[in-house]
Amino acid sequence: MKIEDHNHQNQTTVQSASPEVYNVSNETSMNIERAELVLSYIINQGIDISEELVKVVVDSKFMSHQKKWNPEIEVKFRMAYKELTKIIKPVTVDSLISSRPKPISGNGAFEKMLTFVGKKERNAFSHISARGYTIGTIITMVFLLFIQIYFYIGSTRLANISECETEIEAKESRLSELLLVKEVNDDNIAVNNEYERVFNNILELDEKRKSNIEMLRPWTKRVRAVTLTGQFKTDSISLNSKDFDKANTAIVQEAKSYVWIIGVYILPLLYGIIGGFTFVLREINEEIKKMTFSDGSNVKYLLRILLGAIAGLSVGLFWGDIEHAQKLGLSTLSPMLLAFLGGYCVEYLLQFIEKVANMFFKKYDPENQKKEKSTEPVADKPQQ
Repeated sequence: MKIEDHNHQNQTTVQSASPEVYNVSNETSMNIERAELVLSYIINQGIDISEELVKVVVDSKFMSHQKKWNPEIEVKFRMAYKELTKIIKPVTVDSLISSRPKPISGNGAFEKMLTFVGKKERNAFSHISARGYTIGTIITMVFLLFIQIYFYIGSTRLANISECETEIEAKESRLSELLLVKEVNDDNIAVNNEYERVFNNILELDEKRKSNIEMLRPWTKRVRAVTLTGQFKTDSISLNSKDFDKANTAIVQEAKSYVWIIGVYILPLLYGIIGGFTFVLREINEEIKKMTFSDGSNVKYLLRILLGAIAGLSVGLFWGDIEHAQKLGLSTLSPMLLAFLGGYCVEYLLQFIEKVANMFFKKYDPENQKKEKSTEPVADKPQQ
């Protein structure tokens, strides 16, 4: 009995002398897995690393599995984990996780479908995000192309109508001059021939103008269908009606307002979004190559696209007077180009706006006015 009591006392002494064992927390266990991921990246990239750091990570992994975790090991692991995150910069742990394919758990309809197809893991989050931005860019481009073509058709017909009206006014002025000459000398064959030719030209131009107006009628009708503004009163007027000319004028005015709205608001907005998407696709391609894409990048890119839309709309509002919106060529494409550049280089646009705002409000700042008064040279008093 004495020998057994002595052995029991020795075992108690040994247990009290051994270091106290702690349970590994969930956060530490997750950090150990992340440290393994970082270590794999370092080895795959051929980055120099000390053997001591590798030993600490490996020991921490086995100590946690064997439930021999203690404060000394945790301190060593945290210091090693800190050094590992410094070594891989600008790559981060989050970006490595985003660039890593995830295994399929089998839960959910989508994952069951992937399992049925034979896929064992899902694509990396970075690749899924890049695919989403690509699809968004394609959809926006198709929509922009449709609106741009529709805008070009309407603005071209309005330009043709305006050109016909200008030529008709010039021909009518010439016709009045020839009429005065005919009253004086009605037997002049050259004047009579020119009078008939100018008169026929006026009729042709008027027919061309009316045909362009008729082509504008379904154009405006489709815009009203999209905007849900209802049926226009000129739609039911026949060609032989007395109110046909008034209806034509109303259609032209309506088409001008629609062209102005599309050219000033919608197209610059879309070009700004396309500029933002272009910047995002370029940046996300570089981040995927360098493995620096993370969950936070999505927030940054979504805000960038939103800022691009605001920049494009701002350019359209600043540029968009009616005269420029109804012209063709460079005067129409210039605000669109500026809207795209504003969406792509939104930082420079914001810096320019800030400089203009500072220059404008600096004059009305009371503190700045006091400083300017204090720095003004004082006039010398006249000598007596």
